[in-house]
Parts: sequence; structure tokens; C-alpha cells
Amino acid sequence: MQPPIKSKEVSKMTYEKKSKKFLVIATALTIVALVSVGVTFAAISATFHGQAVTVNDIAQGTVKYSTDESSWSSTMPVLNVGSGHWYAEFVVSSTTYTGSATVTFQLEKSTDGGNTFTSTGTPLVITGFALNSTSTIYGTNDGSSGGTYHDFIGDILVGGTYRITVTVASG
Repeated sequence: MQPPIKSKEVSKMTYEKKSKKFLVIATALTIVALVSVGVTFAAISATFHGQAVTVNDIAQGTVKYSTDESSWSSTMPVLNVGSGHWYAEFVVSSTTYTGSATVTFQLEKSTDGGNTFTSTGTPLVITGFALNSTSTIYGTNDGSSGGTYHDFIGDILVGGTYRITVTVASG
């Protein structure tokens, strides 16, 4: 038979059991607190996307070409390097913007027969153009809306497929 346990030993064993219980409870509470913070953080940092919005350009229209500054068409006859004339205009068909605009005419050359184009030469930039729904803007030599027409054939040194791209921006 074992000797009876003294009260100090009983209280030490009880203290150790309580300490282990306290440690387990404290650890469980710490884990719950960390998970709660993680869930709260996830809710705070959620991302929400709105519906797609369509924004129209400030102007819609057509680039037209001419060989004589009087008859305009969206197509051009075949031209030869160094001969003939090639003028361009942009005819506004609609706009929601009224005010001063910057209009850029950029000559582009195709790298693959007409599917992909790259800019070539210096762009013609017309600033301070008064844009409205009945505007016609000409590519000019001096960058003004009333200057002399720019002859793009003079910018072409080698044969190929070319086009003119017009960009209209507010301001």
C-alpha cells in the first residue's frame, strides 16, 4: 500500500492540471481570435467590380482622300511615288463634344499588304480646331485649320500600301 498523498502534493497536481487546462483554453482562444481577424480582414479587403461602361470617342467620322482638293472619296486610285497628289480630310459625322480640339493626321505604311500598319513620317497636328457636328478638318501644312492642304504623296519615298489615320482629342 502506498503512503497517503500529502496535501501539498495534491495541490501541486491540481495546479498542474489547471495550468494545462488554462494553456489549452488560452491557445484555443488565441486561434479563434486570429481566425476572426483573418475573416474580418478578408471582408474588409474584398473587391467589387461594377458593370462595364461604354465611353464614346469625342467624334465619329470618315477619313476622305482627294487628288485635286475638290472631289473627296474614302478610297483612292493607285498612285505612283513622286507623282500625282494625295490630300486628306476628316469629315465629322457626329460628336457629343463642342469646343477646341486637336486633330492629328498620321501617314501609316502597311508591313504586310494591308493588315498591319505602322506610323511613318511626321504627323500633321492641327490645334485649336473648333469641333462641332458639321466639321470637316483638312490635313494642312502649317497646322492651322485654314492652311494649305498637305500633299501626302511627297512623304512617300517607296511603293507600298499606305493609309492616313486621324486622331481627334479635346483641347
